[in-house]
Amino acid sequence: MSKITTGDFKESLKFSPEVREQNIRTLKTELFDVLVIGGGITGAGIVRDAVLRGFKTALIEKDDFAAGTSTKSSKLVHGGFRYLKQMAFGLVHEALVERKILMDIAPHIVHPTKCLLPIYENSAEPPFLIHMGMWMYDILAFTKNIGRHRMVSAKELAILEPELRQEGLKKGAEYYDCKEDDFRLVMATIQSAAQHGATIANYVKAKEVIRENGKIAGILAENRLTGESVPIKARVIANATGPWSDEIRSALFDEHDPHVRTTKGVHLIVKHSDLPITRAFMQFAIQDKRPIFAVPWKTLVLLGTTDTDYAGGLDRIYTERRDVDYLLESFNYYFPKANLNDDKILSAFAGLRPLLREEGKSASEVTREHAIFEAPENFFSIIGGKLTTHRVMAKDMVHRLSRRLERSFSVSAKNPHCITDKVPLYGGDIVNYETFRQEWVGRLVRENHFDHDIAEHFVESFGTRIPDVLKAVAATPDGRERIHPGLPHVWGELTYAVEHGMTLALDDFLIRRTHIFSLEKHQGLDVYPGIADWLQKRLGWSEDEKQKQINRLKQKVHFTQYFREEPSHENPIHRQS
Repeated sequence: MSKITTGDFKESLKFSPEVREQNIRTLKTELFDVLVIGGGITGAGIVRDAVLRGFKTALIEKDDFAAGTSTKSSKLVHGGFRYLKQMAFGLVHEALVERKILMDIAPHIVHPTKCLLPIYENSAEPPFLIHMGMWMYDILAFTKNIGRHRMVSAKELAILEPELRQEGLKKGAEYYDCKEDDFRLVMATIQSAAQHGATIANYVKAKEVIRENGKIAGILAENRLTGESVPIKARVIANATGPWSDEIRSALFDEHDPHVRTTKGVHLIVKHSDLPITRAFMQFAIQDKRPIFAVPWKTLVLLGTTDTDYAGGLDRIYTERRDVDYLLESFNYYFPKANLNDDKILSAFAGLRPLLREEGKSASEVTREHAIFEAPENFFSIIGGKLTTHRVMAKDMVHRLSRRLERSFSVSAKNPHCITDKVPLYGGDIVNYETFRQEWVGRLVRENHFDHDIAEHFVESFGTRIPDVLKAVAATPDGRERIHPGLPHVWGELTYAVEHGMTLALDDFLIRRTHIFSLEKHQGLDVYPGIADWLQKRLGWSEDEKQKQINRLKQKVHFTQYFREEPSHENPIHRQS
């Protein structure tokens, strides 16, 4: 990869409700080369790649950006060590290279972290085989490796990670991958695309196909905030809706041939004080030997994930009792001192994976490769893949779109080559992240008189856009005050989220812009009244609309806490699909 360039734009991006309204007017009147449906990480990557190549590009999302699969990840950017067992060397190499690229273009969001794979007497693979796999993991990264592995004795592990089960422990493999904030990665990608000229709007849903002379010529969409029709003319369309891919093809074309195998993944969140680990752990579930992860994340620990076939409603995904029992049983085995139980679960979340449909395989055996198909003409769908490799998925899709645009419409890319590995994401134009972090944390503490945790949060969330955040803080009454006493988010972030992040709903802010929903035990229910009042005034909500927003938030809390209403399974034996 060539040296990372600095950002082309230094001025702040206005990405407000008013900008969205203007974008919708533009959607109605312009002819686009590329229309992307879906505002998760894959759609965000596609719209960014396409606009950087010079295509006139638009994106619509039926909900909020990253409201689906993209923010239900294990918060890791990783090569996929477990895929070596499936001999998927190409996928692992690709993911390891992408891991380093994401560190380069978004250093404030993607950070290296130490990981640990403990090896026990009853482990499926012996230590020498794990050691060989770790060497392969390092080698497949080529020049993009971020740290060499090492084998650690059981004696040293007892010192490094005293919470870990010692009985039967033989060794451990310490290696490196990356932690990330999945929403911030999606948002920075979306903002980068918008800064380079893409027309983007959330809460706009594709409803019907526009045809001219029997061929697809665009999409008739609906502005979900007003109910108005939004006809969008486009030469080619990219369906990047993940688990909703089959559903949207059915709605638009009455096509019922399924391409997606949808599986559910559940994560639990506990306090770091209840599970004081210092590394991200990869372990194998005691019920069925599936890989599971314990990942330190902010002030918490993320435990996941399950992998079960799913046939329910795509917009109503519950955290179920059996999923929680499955995870608690395994993690209590590996961390017996923690005595994890329902009372120690702070929050939880469930998401869906859009896997390729492969017959005769369990969910965990299905490839994480992606596939692109065109059906009907000028309508392209992308399925599969993983968050780490989203940039490659987008590159492959834009290559396909480019060929169709040139063949059918004589429209050529102004820049025929993908440059998304060279242009930093919004807020990511940082030459040396550690120097940047130290300088800005020090400045925010000394000159701006913020607490250290707030300064760290600003750096990791906003990167070089911190000056915009400070302006928003200054423009907000009590903007410096914490929203929640135990968390680093301040009221000024609400202004920033609306003016620069197209925040339009109460849960947009509490679930994604701040993660308050996941970071505290009441999931925002103890702080939402003031936020709802502020948004009502800024967005012009009626009392009825404000109550709808509150009810929507409470419903999402119900989805995540549903397991508490179900009876616990005694001696759970819950094997994944």
